[in-house]
Amino acid sequence: MPIITVVGRKQRKIRALIAGLYIVLTLGAATMVYPFLLMVSTSFTSPVDQNQFRLIPRFFYSEDELYRKYVEAKYGEEIVKYNAWVGTELATFEELKPPKHVRVKFVREWRQFKDSLPTDRMMLSNSFSLSRITPEMVYKYRNFLKAKFGGDLEKLNETYTEANESWMEVPMPIEDWSQRNFTPERTEKYREFLKFKVAQPKRYLMTVPVDGLFQEYLRLRYGDIKSINTALGSKYCRRSDIHLPAHVPKDQMADEWEAYVRKECPVHFIRLNRRATPSFQAFLREKYNSIEAFNKAYKASVKSFGEVTLPESPPESGIPLVDWIEFLENAVPIEMVELRTPEILFREHLERKFGTIERMNSALGTRFASFLDVAPPYAETDLTDLRENARDIRWEFAIRNYREVIDYVLLHGRALLNTAILCAAIVLVTLTVNPLCAYALSRFNLRYTYKILLFLLATMAFPAEVSAIPSFLLIKQLHLLGTYWAIILPGLANGYSIFLLKGFFDSLPRELYEAAIMDGATEMQMYRKITIQLSKPVLAVIALGAFTTAYGSFMWAFLVLQNPKMWTLMVWLYQMQIWAPQFLVYAGLVLAAIPTLLVFIFCQNIIMRGIIVPSEK
Repeated sequence: MPIITVVGRKQRKIRALIAGLYIVLTLGAATMVYPFLLMVSTSFTSPVDQNQFRLIPRFFYSEDELYRKYVEAKYGEEIVKYNAWVGTELATFEELKPPKHVRVKFVREWRQFKDSLPTDRMMLSNSFSLSRITPEMVYKYRNFLKAKFGGDLEKLNETYTEANESWMEVPMPIEDWSQRNFTPERTEKYREFLKFKVAQPKRYLMTVPVDGLFQEYLRLRYGDIKSINTALGSKYCRRSDIHLPAHVPKDQMADEWEAYVRKECPVHFIRLNRRATPSFQAFLREKYNSIEAFNKAYKASVKSFGEVTLPESPPESGIPLVDWIEFLENAVPIEMVELRTPEILFREHLERKFGTIERMNSALGTRFASFLDVAPPYAETDLTDLRENARDIRWEFAIRNYREVIDYVLLHGRALLNTAILCAAIVLVTLTVNPLCAYALSRFNLRYTYKILLFLLATMAFPAEVSAIPSFLLIKQLHLLGTYWAIILPGLANGYSIFLLKGFFDSLPRELYEAAIMDGATEMQMYRKITIQLSKPVLAVIALGAFTTAYGSFMWAFLVLQNPKMWTLMVWLYQMQIWAPQFLVYAGLVLAAIPTLLVFIFCQNIIMRGIIVPSEK
């Protein structure tokens, strides 16, 4: 019988009461759902937008926000690196704004020129992450190796002489041609990496911004642009206006150009004129004293220093490279030094193609005063790449956090298998031991039934932490540490579950048992065919509680399962939150909530059938 009759519901006060109840319930639901939706939304973010806390991440619909995320990921989340490329002075990527205008023809010209350059001095973007999330390019590189070695990690370790324990530990060769003396080790792995690099879309290849590195060098030495102008007697408006000419200039910048090129500039973009060979020979003669010492160091067989020629480009590695750099720093006449940076090559390309700056400005829609003022449109190119690949880029940001968590869980130990085994075992023993105990207390009128119930309920008065130490010592004495039984046995019986089940069993009609006894049924047959069949709703409640407890427990599992191969999912997620950023932790929590949600939905149907169907009958 309903609490409020049909006639009573027609009264205004009752209707207002019912409406108030619905409003309160709706607000209560919102206070639970809203934080969860914020967690789901944050799980799609990155460092640049993780503190926005919106129900829908802005990069799903905003080009400006997607541009910030794209640029942040492309430059490895390093704002200093981005400033060097573009010539800005931003403090964080949150301050970044896309270019207001894109010079389409100029961007097209730069991209065509960049694509014509050899890739051996280019770097792959999206290859580094300060937040320690696996960059997109590293993920693709590992998939490339998986395909090459057929997923055989041992074969990879043997081929490359490495000791990776999982695919997540396989490193990608690091290329940083912006470093002064960077020289890659020409191993088999590096040669395979070059094949991988060449196969990537052109938008992932980046040239080294030597002009930007020079601008950063001046900033660190003098400060802001005003201080630079004061020190050099120049009139630059922005740091991006400063450019390196191919040869030493004949103005106030000469000393800075020479100091930077001799000591700081990446040597692979420097060329030495062969006319400096006599100076190079004198340098070697002074350093080695005898031709025999030189031949031994270089593994050569020249008869005199006069036969040694000066390499225009820096040697690949070893003593020849060291001597070449030392000669550059201390002995070569500065007039014999030439820069061959991507920016300089681009300016020379434009000058050859258009002849005059006026023709170039007219053709490309630019407003440069001279060819020396031309700077590659890095920011505009980034925006163009984003617009052409917006769907793929947005999808990459939507899945990468979840992909990282899934890879972390799947490739570390046996987290999923251990969790599934333990949850299934705990639910099984819970639905076996507790109903049997409750059935015995309900069916048989024992004099000490309520004393047993009081004892069982008394266990609820103490938190689990109180019994943790005795339980641990008991498990240790039984030699069960590091086994599944260490998790299963402590939760074998539950006082609250037995109390709840006994109360439910007491409410079952006694006439059913009397009729079954008259038909010759045994106690176990009555238990299975009457008690269990009529108790599915309460058993679903017990199973749901046992599952959530087993699934969400990490501290006890961490204590008694000391071998990482035995760790459950929650232990690995707990370990992950020690190093993972906020958005990655949220992604892990969202994924971890899915099994609990599915089990709740399954159990809810059983519970509701037990409540609604009898009332309708």
